Amino acid sequence: MFKIPLLYLTEWVESVFQLPYMRDLKKKYPRFFKFLHARFKTDHFYGLPLTVFLLLIGFTLFLLSQLVENVVNSEATKAMDIQVTAFFFDMRSAELSLFLYAFTHLGNVYGVTAMTLLAGIFLYVKRMYQHLVALIISVLGSGITMDVLKTYFSRERPLDVAFYVPENSFSFPSGHAASAMALVGLLAYFCLLEVKHQRAKILLFLMGLLYVLLIGISRIYLGVHFLTDVVAGFLLGLLWVVMAVGVLEYLAIDRVKQAVSKEDVMIT
Repeated sequence: MFKIPLLYLTEWVESVFQLPYMRDLKKKYPRFFKFLHARFKTDHFYGLPLTVFLLLIGFTLFLLSQLVENVVNSEATKAMDIQVTAFFFDMRSAELSLFLYAFTHLGNVYGVTAMTLLAGIFLYVKRMYQHLVALIISVLGSGITMDVLKTYFSRERPLDVAFYVPENSFSFPSGHAASAMALVGLLAYFCLLEVKHQRAKILLFLMGLLYVLLIGISRIYLGVHFLTDVVAGFLLGLLWVVMAVGVLEYLAIDRVKQAVSKEDVMIT
């Protein structure tokens, strides 16, 4: 899946491992050097692909944890949330409010379920079973984690400025933002992988990005979420996208190995 980026990265990594101080490390600590070198191999999932995914997951978790800490303990963050909410409240207009009210429903449980089913049927018909597994992991994983976090933090919504009465759930993190990122973010990644036409690939990716951003903005504009709720939702959804892509990479590499094994058996 990451064939071209990993090729460039592999060439750079191999050049690093040929440096004098790395050769000294190999002589002094051969086992550690072997372990370290194996973490940057591209011929199996447990090398560079897993290293990259663990770094991405770790970085996303770090950002999410820092955001959670600020939401709970930082008065400056809480004040910023109130200021951003007031800014969007002051810029409301009847036409824009009705448009974003209609658009935001694409990110509710019914809209996400419908889009997931349509995408799942398409992937099944195209026999893209590995992509289908990744889609299920991303959407279900983000949904379950989001419900757990909402219950744990129990943050109240800014209902005093809400454009409408939202669903009966807590505010942090935003379920609409998490679901939008987990679903459409992953589909946008699929487009980058599978769409051959360059312009169509870029257009579909930008459309997916616009959808995710508009869902997030609509939640703040309509006064049913704070800014930090939406950012946390995006990070949560992104975390599950990364994990789903990791599973996709593992399945893809495993499939290639099985195909190679079958060819070897047929030759012998």
